[in-house]
Amino acid sequence: MQLSLNLCLELRDKCMNGIRSLLAGLRDAIAYSFSWLVICVIAMQLFSGKETITVDFLIKLFLLCFWGALCFTICFRNKGIEKRGFLFSLSCFYIMFIPVEILLFYMMGIFQKAGNIWIWIAFAGIIAGMYIISLLIDRMIMQKKAAVYTKKLAEYNNRE
Repeated sequence: MQLSLNLCLELRDKCMNGIRSLLAGLRDAIAYSFSWLVICVIAMQLFSGKETITVDFLIKLFLLCFWGALCFTICFRNKGIEKRGFLFSLSCFYIMFIPVEILLFYMMGIFQKAGNIWIWIAFAGIIAGMYIISLLIDRMIMQKKAAVYTKKLAEYNNRE
């Protein structure tokens, strides 16, 4: 009886630590992304000559940051998804985030002209470019690190 109680308490503590870690990561991601986006919006407003930013726009910007942080936390800080590899996590993130991002861009007035092909080409190009850069980083840098790690491990195992 005492053993099962201790096991339950240990599982509860492990679960609570996981939730705390998840919430802390979510908080940090929201704070970082929202503060940088607000700085970028203020800079864009200054350069374009507009003097006001509406509260409605800031709320939509916060929702975008919240959804992005939630998607990031789920896709990159989840042990189950993380086991499948970086590209799987990145693909899940893109699938979860991009449709909501497009919707919020429309609501924020960023894509005012739905039929403007150049805006869509630029948007798709940025997304594809970021995905390709991530793919190259994963394939070139991470595989080299894995090869070095494997070599060092083999050297350590063969030293006897």
